[in-house]
Amino acid sequence: MEELRKDPADVLLAVLRENLSVQDIDMDSKFYALGGDSLTAVRVVNDARAKGIPITLRDLMVRQSVRGMMGVPSVLEALAGDGSGAPDGGTPEAAAFSLLDPRDRALVPEGVADALPASALQIGMLYLCETSQDPLLYHSMDGWEVCAPFDEKGFRSALTALCRRHPALRTAFDFGGLSVPAQLVWADAEPELSIDRATGADEAEELVRDWCDRRLASPIDWRTPSLVRCHVVVLPESFHLVLAAHHAVLDGWSLSRLAVELMTLYSAECGGQEAGLPELSAAVQNDFIAAEQSAAASPAAAEHWFGQADVEPLLFDGSKHDKIPNADQRCELGLDAGLVRSLNGVARMLGVSVKSIALAAHVRALGTWTRREQDIVTGVVFNTRPVSAGSDLATGLFLNTLPVRFPTVNDTWAGLIRAAADAESKSAPYQAFPQALVVERLGRPAFDVTFNFMNFHAYEELDRLTSVPTRGRWRRGKPSFPFHVNVEISGTEGQIRIGFDSAYVARPTVEAHASSLRQALVSLVANPVSPAGRSTQDERGIRS
Repeated sequence: MEELRKDPADVLLAVLRENLSVQDIDMDSKFYALGGDSLTAVRVVNDARAKGIPITLRDLMVRQSVRGMMGVPSVLEALAGDGSGAPDGGTPEAAAFSLLDPRDRALVPEGVADALPASALQIGMLYLCETSQDPLLYHSMDGWEVCAPFDEKGFRSALTALCRRHPALRTAFDFGGLSVPAQLVWADAEPELSIDRATGADEAEELVRDWCDRRLASPIDWRTPSLVRCHVVVLPESFHLVLAAHHAVLDGWSLSRLAVELMTLYSAECGGQEAGLPELSAAVQNDFIAAEQSAAASPAAAEHWFGQADVEPLLFDGSKHDKIPNADQRCELGLDAGLVRSLNGVARMLGVSVKSIALAAHVRALGTWTRREQDIVTGVVFNTRPVSAGSDLATGLFLNTLPVRFPTVNDTWAGLIRAAADAESKSAPYQAFPQALVVERLGRPAFDVTFNFMNFHAYEELDRLTSVPTRGRWRRGKPSFPFHVNVEISGTEGQIRIGFDSAYVARPTVEAHASSLRQALVSLVANPVSPAGRSTQDERGIRS
C-alpha cells in the first residue's frame, strides 16, 4: 500500500494538518490543544484508516499526539506487516435492505429504496410524540435570512436536489408492518414547501413566528415522507427561510449541513453553475444501526452506563416520572467574544475540548444549585457518528444522551475539567448503547437534567457563500427533558440556552442557574488551577 511505504508518522501528521487546518503540528502536539472536537476526530480517524493506520476514536481521544498513537498495539501490528493490505476505510458499504430479516423484504412497500431497523432513540422519540400528542415535541427548527432576492424556481430545484442527495429527507417509519420497527427510505419524496410574502421586516418576522408557533403545530404523519418541512417568507430584496425537521430523522449537525448544502445548491441554480458538492456514502445509517445493536448486546457497555446512573436523582423526585415534560420555556444568556476566546485558550493549555470545560462548569453549577458535592449525574449528549467513510457529511440522527457521573465536584477547575474529559474518553467505546436499556434496568429516568455542547462549524461554510450572504441565524427545538442546558459556540461568540418545564422549576431559579453557569465559566478561565468553589448565586426556588 502506497501510504504505508511512507513514514506512518508523516501520514498521520498530514491527516491532522489537513483536518485541523493547522500546519505547525509536531509529533507531540495534542489533538484538543490544536482545536480538535468530536466531529473533527471522526474525520481524522476515517482518513487515517483509509490510509492503512487503524486507530480508533478512543486512541485519538486518549493518546492525542502522533507519538502517542504510534504506540497503539493495533497500529504497531499493522505497521509490522508488509504494507500490502487494503486501506481500512471502515465497514464495507452495505447493500440495501441488508439489515432486514429476509422475510420482511417482501413486505416492504413498492417505491421504498432501502429499509432498516429504527434505532432505539428513534423509537423512543416517536413513542413520546404519540403519547404526548404535542406536535412541537422533538421538532427542530433552523432559520436565517438570505440577503438576496428570492428565485422560486431556483429554490425549488435546489430543494429537490437536496432530497435526492440525502436519504434522511426521504425517510419515514413503519412500526407495524414488519417484524421490527423500521425506517423506510423512499426513492422519491420531497419536503413540503410553503411560501408567504411580506412588504416589510416586521410583517416578515411575524409570518415566521406564526408558521413556527401555529401552522407548524399541525400534526405530522411520521409514516409518510418527508419529515422535513420548509417555509419561506419573501421580502422585496431578501427572504427568510426556516427548515423544520422531526428530530427522529435529523440531528443538529445534520441540520447545519443541510443549511449549507441548500444554500450552495441555490447559489449554483441562480448562477447557472455546478454546485460541486462531494459524493455521499449510503452506508452511514446502516453502520450506526449495526453499532447500536452491537453495543446493546455488550455486558461491558451495560455495566458502564448503569454504574454512571445508579445514584439518587439530582433534582426531581419520582412523582412526575409518568408525565412527559413540556419544556416550552426558554432562558438565554450570551457569552461574549472575550470569554469564548479565553475558553479556547484554556482548552489548548489543558489539551482538552471546549466541551469538557463547559461540562465541568455545568456540573459545578449543578452542585451549587443542589448543595451537593458528591455523585452529580447529568445526561450528556454524545456524537455517535460511526467511524465510516463520509460519516461527517452524512445527515441523520447520530447522537445519544447518556448519564455521566461525577463522584465529586469539590476539586480544582483543572481537576474537574480533566474528570469531564476522562468521562468522555472512557465512554467512547459504549456511546451507541441505548439509553432505554439503562432506564429499564433502573426503573426510572437515568437523569433529570441534560447537557449539550454545540459548535456547528458547517455554518462557517455558509458565511463564505458570498453570492447568497445570510444573517440572523436561529435555532429552536423542544426535547422531552424537563431541564436541558445547552452551551453553543457560534463563531467568536456563544450562548447559554436553557429549556425547562415551569411545572418542575420556576423561572427565577433557571435564571439564577444560567447566571451561575456563566460565572463558573468566567471563574475557571480566570484561574484554571483554583478551587472550583461554590458560587454565591442564590438558586433557591426548585419545585420538585
